[in-house]
Amino acid sequence: MIRRATDVLGALERALTVIATIALFAIMALVVADVFMRYVLNSPFSFTYDLIGLYLLAAVFFLTLSDTLRVHAHVGVDILLTRFPTAGRRLSEIVTALTGLFVFGLISKVGFERALENYEQHDVLAGAIAWPTWISAALVPFGCGVLVLRLALQLVGNLLSLVSGRDLFPLPRVNETGEAHSFE
Repeated sequence: MIRRATDVLGALERALTVIATIALFAIMALVVADVFMRYVLNSPFSFTYDLIGLYLLAAVFFLTLSDTLRVHAHVGVDILLTRFPTAGRRLSEIVTALTGLFVFGLISKVGFERALENYEQHDVLAGAIAWPTWISAALVPFGCGVLVLRLALQLVGNLLSLVSGRDLFPLPRVNETGEAHSFE
């Protein structure tokens, strides 16, 4: 069951990363086109910076949070990790997951309330185009919510592995230099 949940959540995370990658490409293309329009044709786009700042950057950041954790690419301090036995590493992962669940659960809750409020009040960005702000605000609880699912899965998987003494959920690999690596 843990393996199936890991596979389903991993597929969602990879799909969100593809969307974030497309958003990053769109940022690059828009900036290049806007620079061309501004300095060659003296007619810049009026929407570029609002579109990038409001939607695309938020998508790049929040849609990749969970997938980045899945592949263990977040910055981590693991000075003592190589000295821990497997049970100690599992306990470390459990504490990390519990802390992350609290923080990102709270961010998801507050972010959802803000996005809902923006939607109900028809909040828009003042500018050349009246961009609705709820879409951007909704990216916060959505991305953090997927991260909460990842953290919950890691918590359950590490707890079950610790209690059973079997490797039901993989730990991040650690090499002799102490540098953590993805288990993929």
